Amino acid sequence: MRKNPYFPTVMSLYTNYILQGMAAIILAQNMTPLMKQFGTTATGMSLVISSIGLGRILILYFAGRMSDKFGRKRIVLMGMASYVVFFGGILISNSIWVASFFTLFAGFANALLDTGTYPALMEAYPDSSGFMSVLNKAFISAGQFILPILVGALLTHQLYYGISFILCLGVICANLLVMSQQKFPPIQSVEDEREYVSTQTTHEKSKFWLEGVALILFGFTSVSTFNIIVLWLPQYAEQLAGMAKGNSLMLISLYSIGSLISVFLTAFIVKKWVQPIVVILSCTMASFLVLGFVLLFPTEIGASIAAFGIGLFSSGGIWQLALTLLLQLFPKNKGQMTSYYTLMTSFSVMLIPLITGSLSEINIRLVMIFNAGVTLVGFLLAVFVFIRCQRLSQIENKAILVNETMEY
Repeated sequence: MRKNPYFPTVMSLYTNYILQGMAAIILAQNMTPLMKQFGTTATGMSLVISSIGLGRILILYFAGRMSDKFGRKRIVLMGMASYVVFFGGILISNSIWVASFFTLFAGFANALLDTGTYPALMEAYPDSSGFMSVLNKAFISAGQFILPILVGALLTHQLYYGISFILCLGVICANLLVMSQQKFPPIQSVEDEREYVSTQTTHEKSKFWLEGVALILFGFTSVSTFNIIVLWLPQYAEQLAGMAKGNSLMLISLYSIGSLISVFLTAFIVKKWVQPIVVILSCTMASFLVLGFVLLFPTEIGASIAAFGIGLFSSGGIWQLALTLLLQLFPKNKGQMTSYYTLMTSFSVMLIPLITGSLSEINIRLVMIFNAGVTLVGFLLAVFVFIRCQRLSQIENKAILVNETMEY
């Protein structure tokens, strides 16, 4: 990996995703002081958090096309600049409307980085695209592991909560300078992509309105499963299990530990033995069972198992694996295909906080019931894609057999 000429570029890209992991949870982790700063309630904070999804939706279509047309580097730099605006803007916000405006830039950054980074990783390491995409999740998890510890330390020592935003701002500015000096791999032509993908999958037989749409919808359900846990499990544990606030926040670090373990385990087994769709199917089913467990046993132990289990099964790279599978099945214009996939993720990031925020006002248990339902839908979509992949594999095997027979 280190011998690759684009190794420094890839490491700088991965550094961005440490910050992306932090950005995804920094508002939820600082919800109480931010509610005071903005003069709002949990429902108002849900509106602010949902602006991340709205920002993604507003720019995703253009981000994917710009990535394919103007190159990955420009899009990545634009995404990093957007994070600078987000982290700095939240600190000076005095209402939910101002905060929502600056939070839009977190959505812009997320979309721009995704449509630039994932194609760049596949182009830098075309023979290990699944592994590299899943490894990206490790850095997201690292950020989500570090931030709760930082926020907990600031809370314990009664320090200004904005220090967490200031540190993120400093890191992204430094990496922005580093990234501006890096070289990116050239965008591969469609012919090159098809030559490579033809050895990996039967994309010529793939139908976008079947497995393509199913995978895109899976992007919505998979990110919803772990985002609901990140946003609401601490409050679920506080209200139903009686956990102290400091301890409940640490559940997200436990979630991140499970995610980190899963990332390397998933990357290894995908590279060596198991097809990505099998991993996606198995992990989604396990996530549904874990959510059922925490609903039946809303205790400290149950919450801890849910945090670790969802990190292990839902947040360990299956979102990235599904995206990689989509790009392999439909290799033309990878930036644009990434934008389609992440568009549904954006709807999740925008809608899920609003829905779960309203449910939490009624009963926090309804949030976990809703999460279990969403995860079940994701499992059914994974089953459909698995069946389609098996069908496509059979078609390819028959074609190979016919060709060999004719040659003989």
